[in-house]
Amino acid sequence: MASAHTLKGVKRELGSKGYLNQLRRTQMIPGVVYGKGEPALTIAVEGKTVNRIFSHSGYGGLFNLEIEGEPQPVMTLVREVQRHPVNKDVIHVDFLAVSMTEEITSLVPILIVGEEEVVKRGGILQLGAKEVEVSCLAADLPESIRCDVSHLRVGDKITIADLEVPPTVQKLSDPEAVVALVLGSHRASADETAEVSEESQGEAETGAKDAE
Repeated sequence: MASAHTLKGVKRELGSKGYLNQLRRTQMIPGVVYGKGEPALTIAVEGKTVNRIFSHSGYGGLFNLEIEGEPQPVMTLVREVQRHPVNKDVIHVDFLAVSMTEEITSLVPILIVGEEEVVKRGGILQLGAKEVEVSCLAADLPESIRCDVSHLRVGDKITIADLEVPPTVQKLSDPEAVVALVLGSHRASADETAEVSEESQGEAETGAKDAE
């Protein structure tokens, strides 16, 4: 099960644009919590913590909201993130309240391991999909999905279909999406190109002699 990220916040009143700008100046990000048949709760959460978590782990996984004045924390998923069109700062977050015993869909980050072995063999690892959309009980949501690339050689690849997940977790992402692909080194490619050029030149010379 994924460990939930904890976010601290406060309740907020619906206000003007000036009020929202004031929140952001105090490094608080406005948001809303909805779901579980309860009325939507407008909140503001710590911007510094939100940006750190989103930058390091993305939007996937569980978020435990500790809202001032609420008797208990609320377990949630991030459902929408709005960013500023120019500076790309997070300006609003929608949270969906969930029960640990209900089925959810969420994005889970892919953890790449063994890259150093590919490099030792002269390969270049090209990465594709970084997350997998899954369906499972909230209590079974994995923190990450491991992808071991140590055995890959030039030309080999791993797709979403190749990733192993617990039996209680169902992958929803395109199974053909590439997660990792090993390419030959630039030096090897240059040598191969030079070799092909030499062969072509040799064939041309042979053809010229035959024509004489």
